[in-house]
Amino acid sequence: MLIVHDISNISYNDLKAEGLGYIDNKEGRGILCYSSIAATTAGLPLALMYQHTWTRPLEELGKSKNRKRRSFEEKETYHWYRGMTEVNKNLGTGIQKIHIADREADVYDLFFSAYEEQTDLLIRARQNRQLSNGCSLWDHLSAQKSKKIVTLEVPDQTGKKKKKIRVELRYKEVEILRPSTSKNSYESVTLTAIEVKQVGVLTNEEDRICWKLLTTVEVKSVSDVLTCVRWYTYRWLIERFHYVLKSGTKIEQLQLKQATSLQKAISVYSLAAFRIMQLVYQSRHKPDMSCETILTKNQWIVLYMLIHKKNKIPKRPPTLHEAVKWIGKLGGHLGRASDGPPGLKTVWLGYQRLYDAANIYEVFNKTKLGKD
Repeated sequence: MLIVHDISNISYNDLKAEGLGYIDNKEGRGILCYSSIAATTAGLPLALMYQHTWTRPLEELGKSKNRKRRSFEEKETYHWYRGMTEVNKNLGTGIQKIHIADREADVYDLFFSAYEEQTDLLIRARQNRQLSNGCSLWDHLSAQKSKKIVTLEVPDQTGKKKKKIRVELRYKEVEILRPSTSKNSYESVTLTAIEVKQVGVLTNEEDRICWKLLTTVEVKSVSDVLTCVRWYTYRWLIERFHYVLKSGTKIEQLQLKQATSLQKAISVYSLAAFRIMQLVYQSRHKPDMSCETILTKNQWIVLYMLIHKKNKIPKRPPTLHEAVKWIGKLGGHLGRASDGPPGLKTVWLGYQRLYDAANIYEVFNKTKLGKD
């Protein structure tokens, strides 16, 4: 099972809520939210496994030098270790867990969480660390001969379209030395470094894709490298989750006056955001599945009546593909051949209409039953 992790800033710059901390700069105010999403190795999101929110004390602003002297357990980067170990605890034994994270998780002390049972890491690197052979990590890997040039399909920001790019693959097992600032007891850690670099002439050199990954997953061939690269592309799932949380549920527009109240709201709204993701992705991966795996019976009945303008309900529930297509239609999806399947935005807009209509339907039914 893949576990995708990320930290997002929930911004409340214009809200005078008590207890908010700083985020990007001295003017920014908000809450930090760490989330972990479980997904299959085919990229199907399964569950919001773990979430934790916190605020940075305003009195700590501008004291980065002091923070560097703290132990790993006292640093903000410890949230990565905490999140991964909590997920491990929740899932228990019997499941191989591949933890995937972006550059912020390139933390030397974090690499040793992979020594837990049935746990591996796949982290995008940020640091050009020192190796036991005296070389710098990415300088050493870039000097290696390319193992193969392959064509990858990379999704765009919406996830609907993919573009093909040609990339060089390099990989090598390396021994990374402990940084001088780390208080970790281990002097070195052995990982596999992977470099995926786009080849060809580009109009803008800054657009060139170059992924540098570190992993504890066993890598013995180009096929293993491609598997790791494909798994890493699923990190994009958590970006889409944050997109729905912020743009769909509009969590940053709340007007609550206490940071603690906002943190509770983030937890509740996150469940709603993930429900939308389940609808969209399940319908694409398993279109023939019954919609009752996600929708209640009342919800799909109301949905059917709204779309077909009649109250004669079929005996069998519609498929998930049909239900999501109808929900998208409620949200403004036109359903033209060129439009593709409904996306997250039209589904969340349609689901809001469906949710309200289903609530009214239930109230009417209870009233009728009460009179009987």
